[in-house]
Amino acid sequence: MDSISQNIANNILRLRKLNNWTQNDLASKVNYSDKTISKWERGESVPDITTLCLLADLFKVNVDYLTKNHTDKEIESTLGNKQQLLIRNLLITIMLCIAVYLIATIVFVYTTINSPILASKYWISFIVAFPICCAIVTYYARATKRWIAALISMSLFVWGTLLTFFLLTSIIYNLSNSWMLFLIGVPIQAAIFIYYFWKFKI
Repeated sequence: MDSISQNIANNILRLRKLNNWTQNDLASKVNYSDKTISKWERGESVPDITTLCLLADLFKVNVDYLTKNHTDKEIESTLGNKQQLLIRNLLITIMLCIAVYLIATIVFVYTTINSPILASKYWISFIVAFPICCAIVTYYARATKRWIAALISMSLFVWGTLLTFFLLTSIIYNLSNSWMLFLIGVPIQAAIFIYYFWKFKI
């Protein structure tokens, strides 16, 4: 057995365990059987280049990393860096959402002070901020491959956007049939479910 094959086997095994995945968990993510994962980890076979790229993506490392020998501390450090990056991105996402609602609050307060008559309508700025925040969360969830969170946030974005247009048309423009906008959300929601169901399978 050559050293590269052994390095790949060792790295897959240790990275899988550090992620708290079973062989079956990893198998479902790369669309192979758990027996194949077991062979990879024993060095009896080696993933093809396409699968190596997929594994590297899952473990948040590059392909070159998988082919080289690493100590346990180096691998733990890699996982620690990945977790720190996820936490940093999560904090950035939260801060962006706070900033969006801060802007919505400033708009509401400004219009209340300068145009008291319109204040009763400008509370909608808080509703407008909701789908914007959902879009930000969706971007974070997709970037970190958290497909369930992405599904939920994308769905909330769609319905939040429709709610915004509904309120704009019914409250500001007094259109009685604006509720029909929600019908648009049904096929869009179905398309989102189909797309993310396919992602879950991957």
